[in-house]
Amino acid sequence: MGVPDRFVTEYPARCRQLLDMLEGPARKADLIGSFALLVASAAFNIPFARMVEKAHPLGAPEEKLYDAVEALKKQVFAGAELWDGVKPAFFRYAKIVNSAEDSVHWRDADGKHPLASAESKDANTVLRTIRNALAHGNVVYLDKNGHETAGERLVYLGFLSKHENGDGYRVAIFDEETFLAFLKAWITWLQTFPPERVLFAEAAE
Repeated sequence: MGVPDRFVTEYPARCRQLLDMLEGPARKADLIGSFALLVASAAFNIPFARMVEKAHPLGAPEEKLYDAVEALKKQVFAGAELWDGVKPAFFRYAKIVNSAEDSVHWRDADGKHPLASAESKDANTVLRTIRNALAHGNVVYLDKNGHETAGERLVYLGFLSKHENGDGYRVAIFDEETFLAFLKAWITWLQTFPPERVLFAEAAE
Protein backbone atom coordinates (compact mmCIF):
# COMPACT_ATOMS: atom_id res chain seq x y z
CA MET A 1 0.00 0.00 0.00
CA GLY A 2 1.47 3.31 -1.06
CA VAL A 3 1.67 6.63 0.74
CA PRO A 4 -1.72 8.39 0.47
CA ASP A 5 -1.87 11.15 -2.11
CA ARG A 6 -4.49 12.90 0.01
CA PHE A 7 -4.54 11.70 3.59
CA VAL A 8 -7.83 13.18 4.85
CA THR A 9 -9.93 11.18 2.41
CA GLU A 10 -7.71 8.27 1.38
CA TYR A 11 -6.97 7.20 4.94
CA PRO A 12 -10.68 6.98 5.87
CA ALA A 13 -11.27 5.06 2.63
CA ARG A 14 -8.63 2.55 3.71
CA CYS A 15 -10.32 2.35 7.11
CA ARG A 16 -13.56 1.52 5.27
CA GLN A 17 -11.79 -1.33 3.48
CA LEU A 18 -10.68 -2.71 6.82
CA LEU A 19 -14.16 -2.13 8.27
CA ASP A 20 -15.72 -4.18 5.48
CA MET A 21 -13.15 -6.95 5.95
CA LEU A 22 -13.59 -7.20 9.71
CA GLU A 23 -17.25 -6.37 10.31
CA GLY A 24 -18.32 -9.99 9.74
CA PRO A 25 -15.99 -11.45 12.38
CA ALA A 26 -16.92 -8.64 14.79
CA ARG A 27 -20.61 -9.45 14.38
CA LYS A 28 -19.95 -13.15 14.85
CA ALA A 29 -18.15 -12.37 18.10
CA ASP A 30 -20.92 -9.92 19.18
CA LEU A 31 -18.40 -7.07 19.40
CA ILE A 32 -19.98 -4.45 17.14
CA GLY A 33 -19.85 -1.70 19.75
CA SER A 34 -16.16 -2.23 20.48
CA PHE A 35 -15.45 -2.63 16.77
CA ALA A 36 -17.18 0.68 16.02
CA LEU A 37 -15.05 2.45 18.65
CA LEU A 38 -11.91 0.93 17.13
CA VAL A 39 -12.87 2.29 13.71
CA ALA A 40 -13.98 5.66 15.08
CA SER A 41 -10.69 6.43 16.78
CA ALA A 42 -9.00 6.17 13.39
CA ALA A 43 -11.55 6.94 10.67
CA PHE A 44 -13.22 9.84 12.46
CA ASN A 45 -10.84 11.47 14.93
CA ILE A 46 -7.68 11.61 12.83
CA PRO A 47 -9.13 13.11 9.62
CA PHE A 48 -11.52 15.38 11.56
CA ALA A 49 -8.58 17.04 13.31
CA ARG A 50 -6.74 17.47 10.02
CA MET A 51 -9.79 19.06 8.35
CA VAL A 52 -10.86 21.58 10.97
CA GLU A 53 -7.65 22.87 12.56
CA LYS A 54 -6.41 25.86 10.57
CA ALA A 55 -3.08 25.80 12.43
CA HIS A 56 -2.50 22.05 12.06
CA PRO A 57 1.26 21.31 12.13
CA LEU A 58 0.98 19.27 8.92
CA GLY A 59 -0.57 22.15 7.03
CA ALA A 60 -3.82 24.06 6.75
CA PRO A 61 -6.86 22.07 5.54
CA GLU A 62 -7.99 22.26 1.93
CA GLU A 63 -10.28 25.24 1.51
CA LYS A 64 -13.14 23.43 -0.26
CA LEU A 65 -13.23 20.55 2.20
CA TYR A 66 -12.82 22.88 5.17
CA ASP A 67 -15.77 24.98 3.94
CA ALA A 68 -17.83 21.82 3.43
CA VAL A 69 -17.14 20.66 6.98
CA GLU A 70 -17.96 24.12 8.33
CA ALA A 71 -21.28 24.07 6.44
CA LEU A 72 -22.03 20.56 7.71
CA LYS A 73 -21.38 21.67 11.30
CA LYS A 74 -24.19 24.24 11.06
CA GLN A 75 -26.78 21.60 10.14
CA VAL A 76 -28.94 19.71 12.62
CA PHE A 77 -26.97 16.53 13.26
CA ALA A 78 -29.81 14.05 12.82
CA GLY A 79 -30.69 15.61 9.44
CA ALA A 80 -27.18 16.49 8.26
CA GLU A 81 -26.26 15.79 4.66
CA LEU A 82 -23.74 13.13 5.62
CA TRP A 83 -26.68 10.83 6.40
CA ASP A 84 -27.75 11.15 2.75
CA GLY A 85 -31.43 11.41 3.62
CA VAL A 86 -31.49 8.39 5.95
CA LYS A 87 -32.32 9.35 9.53
CA PRO A 88 -30.16 7.78 12.26
CA ALA A 89 -32.03 4.86 13.78
CA PHE A 90 -31.22 5.86 17.36
CA PHE A 91 -29.55 9.03 18.58
CA ARG A 92 -29.93 11.15 21.70
CA TYR A 93 -28.19 14.33 22.82
CA ALA A 94 -28.39 16.04 26.20
CA LYS A 95 -26.47 18.15 28.66
CA ILE A 96 -25.96 16.35 31.96
CA VAL A 97 -26.19 18.84 34.81
CA ASN A 98 -25.05 16.50 37.61
CA SER A 99 -22.11 14.14 38.05
CA ALA A 100 -21.03 12.24 34.96
CA GLU A 101 -19.67 9.34 36.99
CA ASP A 102 -22.98 7.68 37.81
CA SER A 103 -24.93 6.97 34.61
CA VAL A 104 -27.94 5.72 36.58
CA HIS A 105 -28.49 9.23 37.90
CA TRP A 106 -27.62 11.22 34.78
CA ARG A 107 -30.14 14.04 34.44
CA ASP A 108 -30.61 16.93 32.04
CA ALA A 109 -31.95 20.37 33.00
CA ASP A 110 -35.52 18.98 32.90
CA GLY A 111 -34.66 16.16 35.29
CA LYS A 112 -34.73 13.50 32.56
CA HIS A 113 -32.22 10.79 31.82
CA PRO A 114 -30.51 11.47 28.45
CA LEU A 115 -32.21 8.44 26.89
CA ALA A 116 -35.51 10.29 27.38
CA SER A 117 -34.19 13.54 25.91
CA ALA A 118 -35.75 14.91 22.73
CA GLU A 119 -33.23 17.74 22.33
CA SER A 120 -32.06 18.49 18.80
CA LYS A 121 -28.48 19.66 18.28
CA ASP A 122 -26.27 21.04 15.57
CA ALA A 123 -23.68 18.76 13.99
CA ASN A 124 -20.79 20.89 15.24
CA THR A 125 -21.69 20.20 18.87
CA VAL A 126 -22.28 16.50 18.30
CA LEU A 127 -19.16 15.91 16.20
CA ARG A 128 -16.97 17.71 18.72
CA THR A 129 -18.59 15.79 21.57
CA ILE A 130 -17.68 12.53 19.84
CA ARG A 131 -14.19 13.80 19.04
CA ASN A 132 -13.50 14.93 22.60
CA ALA A 133 -14.90 11.74 24.11
CA LEU A 134 -12.71 9.56 21.90
CA ALA A 135 -9.64 11.71 22.50
CA HIS A 136 -10.00 11.71 26.29
CA GLY A 137 -11.45 8.25 26.90
CA ASN A 138 -14.87 9.59 27.93
CA VAL A 139 -16.82 6.72 26.37
CA VAL A 140 -19.37 4.77 28.39
CA TYR A 141 -20.90 1.39 27.60
CA LEU A 142 -24.59 1.48 28.52
CA ASP A 143 -27.20 -1.26 28.89
CA LYS A 144 -30.81 -1.15 27.66
CA ASN A 145 -31.74 1.23 30.49
CA GLY A 146 -28.93 3.64 29.71
CA HIS A 147 -26.93 2.54 32.74
CA GLU A 148 -23.33 1.38 33.03
CA THR A 149 -24.08 -2.00 34.58
CA ALA A 150 -21.30 -4.58 34.65
CA GLY A 151 -22.28 -7.87 33.06
CA GLU A 152 -25.28 -6.49 31.18
CA ARG A 153 -25.33 -6.52 27.38
CA LEU A 154 -24.06 -3.41 25.64
CA VAL A 155 -26.88 -1.58 23.84
CA TYR A 156 -25.76 2.06 23.71
CA LEU A 157 -22.49 3.98 23.47
CA GLY A 158 -22.34 7.25 25.40
CA PHE A 159 -19.85 9.96 24.38
CA LEU A 160 -19.12 12.58 27.04
CA SER A 161 -17.48 15.98 26.67
CA LYS A 162 -17.03 18.58 29.40
CA HIS A 163 -19.28 21.56 28.74
CA GLU A 164 -17.28 24.69 27.92
CA ASN A 165 -18.89 26.52 30.83
CA GLY A 166 -17.58 23.86 33.18
CA ASP A 167 -21.05 23.13 34.58
CA GLY A 168 -21.79 19.64 33.34
CA TYR A 169 -21.19 17.37 30.40
CA ARG A 170 -22.54 17.08 26.91
CA VAL A 171 -23.48 13.52 26.03
CA ALA A 172 -24.24 11.98 22.65
CA ILE A 173 -25.76 8.50 22.77
CA PHE A 174 -26.06 6.03 19.90
CA ASP A 175 -27.04 2.41 19.83
CA GLU A 176 -24.12 0.37 18.52
CA GLU A 177 -25.62 -0.18 15.05
CA THR A 178 -26.37 3.52 14.57
CA PHE A 179 -22.87 4.53 15.57
CA LEU A 180 -21.39 2.09 13.06
CA ALA A 181 -23.80 3.49 10.45
CA PHE A 182 -22.59 7.00 11.32
CA LEU A 183 -18.98 5.99 10.66
CA LYS A 184 -19.88 4.48 7.30
CA ALA A 185 -21.85 7.60 6.37
CA TRP A 186 -18.98 9.86 7.48
CA ILE A 187 -16.43 7.98 5.35
CA THR A 188 -18.76 7.92 2.33
CA TRP A 189 -19.42 11.66 2.66
CA LEU A 190 -15.70 12.43 2.70
CA GLN A 191 -15.24 10.56 -0.56
CA THR A 192 -17.60 12.98 -2.35
CA PHE A 193 -14.96 15.74 -2.27
CA PRO A 194 -12.26 15.48 -4.95
CA PRO A 195 -8.82 16.98 -4.27
CA GLU A 196 -8.70 20.72 -4.95
CA ARG A 197 -6.19 20.26 -7.74
CA VAL A 198 -8.79 18.10 -9.53
CA LEU A 199 -11.39 20.82 -9.09
CA PHE A 200 -8.97 23.39 -10.48
CA ALA A 201 -8.12 21.15 -13.44
CA GLU A 202 -11.80 20.62 -14.24
CA ALA A 203 -12.46 24.36 -14.03
CA ALA A 204 -9.63 25.03 -16.45
CA GLU A 205 -10.93 22.62 -19.13
